[in-house]
Amino acid sequence: MKLYTARETRKIDNLAIKQKNISGYSLMQMAAEFSLDIILRELNPVEELIIFCSKGKNSGDGFLLGAYAKEFGLKVTVVMSNSPKDLKGVTRKAFHEMKESNVKVISSKSLKNHRISKNAVLVDALLGTGLKGSLRKNIKDSILVLNQLGMKIPVVSLDIPSGVNPDTGNAEDAYVLADITTSFVAQKRGCFTSHGKKASGEVFYSDLDIPKKLFSEVPSTSSIINYENSMGRVIYREEDAHKGNFGHVVVVGGDRGFGGAGILCSKAAVYSGSGLTSLVTRPEHVSASLVSCPEVMVKGVNSGQDLEEHLLKPDVIAIGPGLGQTAWSEQMIQRVFWEAEKRDVPVIMDADALNLLTQLKLSSKLPKNLILTPHPGEAARLLNTNVSNVESDRFGSAAKLQKKFNATVVLKGSGSIVCYKGNGGQKWGLCNSGNPGMATGGMGDVLTGIIAGILAQGLSLKDAAEAGVDLHSKAADLASLETGEVGLTPSDVISELRSLLRYD
Repeated sequence: MKLYTARETRKIDNLAIKQKNISGYSLMQMAAEFSLDIILRELNPVEELIIFCSKGKNSGDGFLLGAYAKEFGLKVTVVMSNSPKDLKGVTRKAFHEMKESNVKVISSKSLKNHRISKNAVLVDALLGTGLKGSLRKNIKDSILVLNQLGMKIPVVSLDIPSGVNPDTGNAEDAYVLADITTSFVAQKRGCFTSHGKKASGEVFYSDLDIPKKLFSEVPSTSSIINYENSMGRVIYREEDAHKGNFGHVVVVGGDRGFGGAGILCSKAAVYSGSGLTSLVTRPEHVSASLVSCPEVMVKGVNSGQDLEEHLLKPDVIAIGPGLGQTAWSEQMIQRVFWEAEKRDVPVIMDADALNLLTQLKLSSKLPKNLILTPHPGEAARLLNTNVSNVESDRFGSAAKLQKKFNATVVLKGSGSIVCYKGNGGQKWGLCNSGNPGMATGGMGDVLTGIIAGILAQGLSLKDAAEAGVDLHSKAADLASLETGEVGLTPSDVISELRSLLRYD
């Protein structure tokens, strides 16, 4: 599923109007009809719509929604944050059509005197993709009132929740928290990461009958990822296959006190289908690894020199889970970099390997085939900035990391992003799976192991990163159905991997 920025969406809009003689007003009508259909289908029974509007085209969608809902027999109240005198163009035309349907129009201040029906639905038609700069006070006040009512009443946002940046998903001020978002023309990438993912609820999309050919004229640089798109060669195995066909992963990590991270990572690689998996860790963690997953070939080492012999044959090296930041840790990463450069073996870096990358100033010695998997804090250190700056534009932050380290980058978080160098420049893949139960220690170690296991089986860096992120999140969703989100463990996620990779 392709995702678009607000600018790209407007281009598609304009092409439809100019090339296909589709009027802007007819697009507004179809958006309103689609939204009413979704509301009636998903939130039945519905008695009343309370539609929050201002003066832009998103409010035009809201006005027509009000008119059609009134004609359908619903009670409709439109709450205006602006004076109707501010309306222009097609938005003004939509307002007059709504008035002809005898829809009740009140101000935000009058809402406190309005008696709300039992089965009411709140509709956010305040801003849509029209957010520019800081929120005006009247819009902010309306959003705060809407969210307060929304604690007890379902909320539907038209196109994107007001206050959310359609390109980044970030919200610098107040923003609407919707249960449902009806998205028009093109899917907005801001709905799928950062505040936008939390705010959008369930997203329903309509292209408003715009011809598919027009979408190809506006190239998209972002898309929703799906592990099934690239996992055929992993899932479907030949009858005469042997372990050598599916690669050898070496995981390097597990300093004193952090042994579990390397164990989780190596176990995840095994469960993702790696033909051979080795764990190189501190000697005191060997017994625990054998008990946890005897399929892993575990080696205890005390120095970088001891590590060298274990880096001669692997197809993929994953370093970082539980690595620590000691002298031992520094020897491990320096030896891995030296061997990766000599053999041109792909390397996945996570956790303390990323922190050491900054501290040791190793950027000039980076492996040629590299995947970085930072969370926002690690990304901030790598970019010499703060977490707020990283999160304010997750797409831009991932792009800066990709360019700085010439790597495929997985920026973890709500709506994880994979950034890579594609044909024509940088591109982004977004993960639309996962749940808050994943916010616990060890989940990142499992992700690193999954990506390593998939990469060892012959996928490209980009395909392995995207498939690994999606597989990890969907396994967590499966696990949460049984355990719930509270107390969900990385081991629960590992256990679900094989059911997703099963050949039916």
